[in-house]
Amino acid sequence: MLADAAQAVGGKIFVLGGGWNLFRAANYPAPVHFAIAMGLGFTSDEVGTKFPLNVVIADEAGVPIIPEMKGQVETGQLAPDLPKAASVKIPVAININMSVPHPGTYGIVVTAGSSKTQLSFEAIFAGQKVQFAPEGSAPERGN
Repeated sequence: MLADAAQAVGGKIFVLGGGWNLFRAANYPAPVHFAIAMGLGFTSDEVGTKFPLNVVIADEAGVPIIPEMKGQVETGQLAPDLPKAASVKIPVAININMSVPHPGTYGIVVTAGSSKTQLSFEAIFAGQKVQFAPEGSAPERGN
């Protein structure tokens, strides 16, 4: 989920202004502060393991607009009262400050171990009207 800000504390994700996919600015390039909030799921067999965590943010042509962010996530240890077959969810919040170079669609790819998820947002000019099309088709834009 994209959010204005997020924190992962005590096994929970705290989100401020979450669930957006539209960024408006009067001029470009434009500074933006946002967060990626997610819950990474692991099986109990994967507990105690470290997994690489990578984030790539690219424009509609696939060109990265900031350097790839690399880190790792550790699944910790299984709590003694947790059943052995239980799945484990690790909350992760990544806060990002960057510049959006131009209007368009920006894709965010998050990879943790062998799992991958994709998010995106549309950058438009402030005041621009956007009509959202049905799922699976491109949005129509008007002025």
